[in-house]
Amino acid sequence: MSRQLKQWMADDLKAHLHGYSDLLVVGLEPLDSEQTSSLRSTLRDLGATLRVVHNRTARHALEGPAAQLGVLFRGQTAIALGREAIPLAKALVKASSGKKVQLRGGIVEGEILDAQGVVALAASPDKQTVRAMLLSTLLGPGRGLAVALQAVASGLARCIDQRAGADGQAESDAGAAPAAGTTN
Repeated sequence: MSRQLKQWMADDLKAHLHGYSDLLVVGLEPLDSEQTSSLRSTLRDLGATLRVVHNRTARHALEGPAAQLGVLFRGQTAIALGREAIPLAKALVKASSGKKVQLRGGIVEGEILDAQGVVALAASPDKQTVRAMLLSTLLGPGRGLAVALQAVASGLARCIDQRAGADGQAESDAGAAPAAGTTN
């Protein structure tokens, strides 16, 4: 391959990597077309892409902290790129259960991960779940206070209602007693 073609491929890969914040490296055994299509479709639904890369070209294209990932590029390699790392890692861990996809590592928010780091990332809740948990934690005390205040007001209303019912019963009993006494 000519040097110009290699440089063009490296520049094309750099441009492709530019729009993504998270990158995971996976090794691929020869997948049949159905498996490849299924994996790509799953990643596409997440807003991610899977790109099979030439190892040496990928090593030249990676810059900054991602350059440390160069050691992961051996054999048939692909780069999974996405804007959110957790759903991407979950999809790749699920795909790796078939042993055709091997997790090798990646870079997430500037931090280098090995294969175990990618598995640990996949086990963590995604951003939406974390936000919901945080919101529930923040709103919990307020919700408890509202329930307690409502219980006090509700209890007071029941007491007043019972007292009014008891007073009405006492008045009807008192009114019935003299009437019974006058008939004698």
